This record gives sequence, C-alpha cells and structure tokens, in this order.
Amino acid sequence: MVDVLVRHNTKLLEQAIDLQIKRSAIPTLQAEAAAHDKIARANAFRRMASGAAIAMAAVGIGAGVWLVLHRDPMVTQPEQQVSQEESPHLNAEQPKEATKSEDRVRGGETVAEEGKTDKPKSSVSEKPTPSPANPDTFDFVKFANRKVTYAGSTWELESGHHFDSEKDPTWDTAWCYTRRLANTGVEVQVRLANRHSPTSMPQAPVSSAETLASVGLDDNAARELASRCLWLDDASFSPSDFEMDNERKEAAAAAEELSVQEGWDVIGNDLPDMPAWNVSFEQCQAQCEADRRCLALTYDKMHAACFMKNNGSILIRSPDAVMAVKGSIKAKLQYSSLVFAKNTVVVGGAYANVRSDYADCVLACAADQRCLGFNFDGPNKMCAMLDNVTSSSPFKGVTSGVKGTRS
Repeated sequence: MVDVLVRHNTKLLEQAIDLQIKRSAIPTLQAEAAAHDKIARANAFRRMASGAAIAMAAVGIGAGVWLVLHRDPMVTQPEQQVSQEESPHLNAEQPKEATKSEDRVRGGETVAEEGKTDKPKSSVSEKPTPSPANPDTFDFVKFANRKVTYAGSTWELESGHHFDSEKDPTWDTAWCYTRRLANTGVEVQVRLANRHSPTSMPQAPVSSAETLASVGLDDNAARELASRCLWLDDASFSPSDFEMDNERKEAAAAAEELSVQEGWDVIGNDLPDMPAWNVSFEQCQAQCEADRRCLALTYDKMHAACFMKNNGSILIRSPDAVMAVKGSIKAKLQYSSLVFAKNTVVVGGAYANVRSDYADCVLACAADQRCLGFNFDGPNKMCAMLDNVTSSSPFKGVTSGVKGTRS
C-alpha cells in the first residue's frame, strides 16, 4: 500500500513539474510566433515593392522610346552653343591695364595681314564670339592686328583696347604687345606700349630690359616696334614720342653714356665704311652718340681716324689710341695683356693655323687661355696661335703678339 501511495505521489509531482515547465515556455513560444509573423509581413512587402519598381521601369522605358522617336533635332543647338562658350581658352581674362600682367595673351584670330577684330574681354572661346544678349556687357575689348618687318624678321603686333561697355563709343585704356620665341626656346610675350587714355601720351617700352633682350630687342628697338602698332583711333607715334618712367630713363641714359679711356683700343666689330678720316675725337664721339648702332669707338690720334663699332669685347694696349664704350656693353669688356710688335715673328709651338684677318686673329688669341702668343702673316692672311713662346726675331710682313703681365 505504501508503495502504491509513493508511486501515486511521485506521478503527481512529475505532472506538476511538467505543467510548470510548459507554463514557463509560453513566453518563448509567443516571441517565436511574433517573429514568424514579422518575417511573413516583410516578405510580402518586399514582393509588393519589387512589383512596383518593375512597373515604374517599364513606364520609364516606354517614355524614353517615345521621346527618341519624336524628338526635335533643333533642341540640341543651345546645348552645343553653351559648350562652345565654356571651352577653355588661352586668355581667360585680359587685365584692364597692360602694366598689370607680364603674361597677357591675345584672344581670337588674326584677321588677314592687317585688320581689326572685336571680342568681349570675358570671352573664353578661341573662335569669334557672337554678340552677347545683354548689350551692356562689361569688360569689352577690341583688338587691332598688324604684321611688320623689322631687323629682317616679321613681327605680329597686337593692340588691345578696353571699353567699359559694348555701347561705349571710345575705349578708356589700350596696350600693344607681341609674342616671340626667346633664346631659351620658350615663347615670351613682350609688352611694347601702354596708352592710359586716348588723350595721354603713350609709354614704351613696358617689358623689362631682360625680357626684351631675350628676344633680341633693346629699349630703342622696342620703341621702334611700338611706333608701328595699329590703334583703333588711327593715332601714330614716332619712337621719340613714347614716355618712360624715371628709373627707366636713368637706366637708358646710363646705357647711352660713353666712357672714355686713353691708351686702349677696342678690337674688331667695325661698322661699315669705317674709319671716318680727318675728324677730331669730339666729332667721333658725337657721331657715335647720334648713331644707335654705335656701342663703342676707337680713335687713332696719329691719323685722326674714327672707328665706330657695333659691339666690343676685348681691349688691347695701344699708346696712340683712345677708346670709348657705351654703358650697355661696358660690363662685358675684357682687358687683354697682349703686347704687339710689327715685322716680328714669335718662335714657339703653334697649335692652330687659320685664315683670318688681323682683328679676328687678335680676338681669337685674346679670348683663348691656351694662346700665349700669335703671328699674323699679313700678305697671306694667316693666323698662327702658339701655346708656348721661346723667342722672337725680325720678319717682314708679320705682326706678332705675346701675352704678358698687364701694367
């Protein structure tokens, strides 16, 4: 009986425990049911969204096909015009005054050999830009082009004229420039002249002396080119009409000033038709100052002869000579220690024998450090350069020179 009762109580305990376990599992089952319900709803919404997207894509494709079949070919023209107007250009903006930029580049095309072109200053197209819709467009610039021949070369000159608006009858500032391949191989823009108003005197040159020199010009040559610039008001100026700032004037005056030195001769580089005979030294100086080609001179006191020269590099001792050089080349002159003798031959080792004239023979030996002396055979026009000298002896028709210590 006891065993039956124990088994009965044990079974009741097991049933109670099982009931308690099932009750504790109810929240978990409820959470799982809720999760399954959310997943089912999400899948249904995704299927609905996919169907809607496919329907919208079909509508878009149909509309695109209809537009392609019914488009007007003229609709694309404004887009092409905008693209052209926004294309890159060499000159994005022209400064109002030429003095504000060393790098101004012309815009537009050259018109024939000589002509005038109009273009807005704000234009960025290399092709001629059509007139803007707004007639009061600011920063309007007109260009006048001209090709000229100077010093054996052709130069393209361009004059820019700035207007406050397209309707302005008169420009307010103007400038003239040219472009040239420099000796460094780079194309350089050379600013020649500025006109700050139609009534003010023009200024030239504008670019620095270094920029001018890089394209083979100096201040005088730049003013000569500037005098040939084409202006919209048909104004013309001679080289002497252009003004320069004070610093430039002082530099120009120093470059033209002659420095005189007794007992020295500038070798070579004689101008055509030299010498001028039977003139005084003062007359020789005046002639050189009046001739822009003349950069140096040698005056032979014994024969009253004036030798004007277009350059100078080597100075040699000559008791009967007086030399003068302009400031523009003074710094590059070199004093040679050569001592000369007529009807005398120098004995030594010759490393070069070349046909030349006397001045070139002297210059060649003076400029070559290896050369310690030379013999010039006048009748045969032969120059022998020596790298060692042992002695000298009389020899008719030969002029010799030996390097010594400068005194």
